[in-house]
Amino acid sequence: MLSRSPALRARRSCSHDLLRPVYNSPRTASQPLRCGAANCIAQRLKSTLSRRALSPTSHTVLFRSTSGNSTERWQIGRRHVSSETAPDIHPYADRKDTIYALIDKINETELELAELMDDLGLLEEYQGALNLEGPELDHVFSQMIGHRDERALESRVRTARQEFGEYLPAGYLNETELRLYTRLYGEPIIKVEEPQSELEDDLDEEERDPNRLFQEDGQGGWKEVEFEKVESQDDGPPLVYDMEVGPPVEESAAMRRTREVAEQLGGELMLEQFEDEAVPDAAPRLHPLTREGKFSTDPSTVFLPKDTVTGPISVILSEFSNRHIADVAHRTFGGRLLPHSTTTPPPRAQVPQLPIPLEASQRHMSQMEGNVYMAALYPGMYASALSVLVEVRKRLGTDWIRRLMAQEGGPHVLDAGAGGAGILAWRDVLRAEWETMVPDHPETDPVPVGRSTVVTASEALRNRASVMLDNTTFLPRLPDYVHIREKPTLDDERPPPPRKQYDVIIAPHTLLGLEEEYMRKEHVDNLWTLLNPNGGVLILLEKGHQKGFEAIAGAREMLLKRYISSPGSTQYEELTESSNENKHIDKEEGMIIAPCTNHAKCPMYTVAGHAKGRRDFCHFEQRYIRPAFLQRILGAKDRNHEDVKFSYIAVQRGVDLRKEMTIVQGPEAAEAAFSGYEHLHDMESEDAQVSDDAVTSEPSAAQNGQDFHTLSLPRAVYTPMKRRGHVIFDFCTPAGKIERWTVPRSYSKQAYKDARKARWGDLWALGAKTRVPRSLRLGEKHGEGKKERLAKRAASKAALGESEDGALETTSSDNWDVFTTPVRKKGQTIPSWKKHQDKKKVRQASKKQSTAKLTDHDLD
Repeated sequence: MLSRSPALRARRSCSHDLLRPVYNSPRTASQPLRCGAANCIAQRLKSTLSRRALSPTSHTVLFRSTSGNSTERWQIGRRHVSSETAPDIHPYADRKDTIYALIDKINETELELAELMDDLGLLEEYQGALNLEGPELDHVFSQMIGHRDERALESRVRTARQEFGEYLPAGYLNETELRLYTRLYGEPIIKVEEPQSELEDDLDEEERDPNRLFQEDGQGGWKEVEFEKVESQDDGPPLVYDMEVGPPVEESAAMRRTREVAEQLGGELMLEQFEDEAVPDAAPRLHPLTREGKFSTDPSTVFLPKDTVTGPISVILSEFSNRHIADVAHRTFGGRLLPHSTTTPPPRAQVPQLPIPLEASQRHMSQMEGNVYMAALYPGMYASALSVLVEVRKRLGTDWIRRLMAQEGGPHVLDAGAGGAGILAWRDVLRAEWETMVPDHPETDPVPVGRSTVVTASEALRNRASVMLDNTTFLPRLPDYVHIREKPTLDDERPPPPRKQYDVIIAPHTLLGLEEEYMRKEHVDNLWTLLNPNGGVLILLEKGHQKGFEAIAGAREMLLKRYISSPGSTQYEELTESSNENKHIDKEEGMIIAPCTNHAKCPMYTVAGHAKGRRDFCHFEQRYIRPAFLQRILGAKDRNHEDVKFSYIAVQRGVDLRKEMTIVQGPEAAEAAFSGYEHLHDMESEDAQVSDDAVTSEPSAAQNGQDFHTLSLPRAVYTPMKRRGHVIFDFCTPAGKIERWTVPRSYSKQAYKDARKARWGDLWALGAKTRVPRSLRLGEKHGEGKKERLAKRAASKAALGESEDGALETTSSDNWDVFTTPVRKKGQTIPSWKKHQDKKKVRQASKKQSTAKLTDHDLD
């Protein structure tokens, strides 16, 4: 018996199989040919191999592709039913080793022959001598005597699965291979080749011409018909007689299936015309002022870009085990659902409200912690930062962002807590604005993103963020401008060092990790000093739960108290260290951009600090599609989106639009917003039609004090409640109050229609019919413990006239008996029937007393 050597077994059974990995590599034809017969044949027969699209095991396809007559067409056939009967043993099966050893010798000889023909220059002219068009010898003999070993059998079946999937060509696998395929992947579906026409068999590929016309000759053949060709003249675009017809839309699989069902039912398919023609409506879809007040991205669901966010993160995570990344993420962020990440669990989960355990400013972070920071925190931080940046861009207008892009060096942006995710969101906003400014710019032209700075203290996170961010400076910590001198002193007469100034500062999830209130104030104070005093924007963002809101509300209160000047509050009183006298410090100009449309005290933060039992707090949400790596960490099978909830505030330093654009806030703005601005759009359209010489007697909206700006509108702080015939809003008004407005159908057709489309966080400009104050559940400053509850209960019972010994007594109140329930003594057991009886007597006495008081009031 001849043995098979591993070297010969490693070689494929035909020389063109040796060429496939080389042919697929990016080697050009101009490279030298002296690198083996495999490369020689690959470059000499490049056109032949590419036309036939050889694959590692597509032998049956080789026989069909040699004709080159037409493209193969397949039809789905029936499923193959595997047979468990054992195949007949071939008489040459005992000589399998000898046969395969002979095949190895043939392949080795063929390889030497190819090298010799290449040296003599005969490869191109006599390439048929190498039997490149025939099947592999291994496959031919394996049909009868079996495969070399189990590895070869399994390799062929797996290759067929990878190449064809569930649909296998007829006759591609033998019975043994089909049985293994069925055991590994289930029953395959056998494809049956569609028979070709005689005309296609007769025509050669080089002779086929799309401009030739054939018809039947009546004798079973075909004959060519001559026709006159008209030369087409390219005089411009084709004529379109229906000016409302848009560009042709490619029919998708869903549309094609819908059309087929409609044809079978004898109906017609109605697409866009159903909305525009079948149900005509003279009113616009949304009022322009409603669109202007929308709080959402476009589209409302954020799809993380693959080229800048998900793609680079996937490449970074590909070097590590998915299971290892998931385990570290679960251990770091509190479990499988990552409750301590950017995800905000529902209140019913009763998860403690803790800060995110991984911070971009922490000095020590392992490699796996850097991975889970990118995988678990980047998507939520990017989505929330993008939502806030889009809202800031809407409220400050186009001029603000274009002015930053036009300045020398571009905008200078600082990411102080997102590890680079905020910079990625900011650059996407700039990219969208640049495409609007220069719609025809080449794709290779860079977008003026300006300068970027990211705070990353650990080397692991810095190395990963630097892969995704170019032209970016990385700082290990924030500069401390709070505890340094502002001018020369007696000890140091040198001028103070220059300070860094940023046009936009994005600082998400940096406050909740600071437990002490004074540390939070110092952090916000430091971020404020880093802002450009001529219009810099500071964005603070935390998780959308009670403690996150309280951290943001505390920062808002401090900024309004110390820095932002408002009418009636232009100075800040600070107690000096040298004496007990108050020092008056002038505040700077500035304003709150979002989400507040007032500069009064927050109605949901009446008492500073944490309040137990809080149910109402200001927060918003943004939906985004989870990337694949986050889905794997969460173990999610079906739901691929997440609604990230957050509380935020955006303020501007040095610029007050309330003065520049005469924005009115306060009770006057709330009254004007309740009346609505729906008529302003109609007035503008009518004024546009009036000629220049026409003089109107009515004053304009500005003369009536009806200047409109979105920063003087109420904002929906909860999801609108859409009921039958009316919509209920919970607004934070420009007067600094939480009110419930109702927009019924009878109020306004346009307002009701827009109210049905309103969402959480929108600014409302079309008014309402009724308004009432909304009761808030803000909890208590220090909460209510067991002792407080017992003391309150004892006081209430004492007020009802209960005796000290706890006996049921009768007191006289307006000549009516009032009963009180007895207090259970220590160690005393009261039957349940006794409790129900006492409660019933109390209810009856209370009802009798209420009726008596009402009767006495009527008599008076």
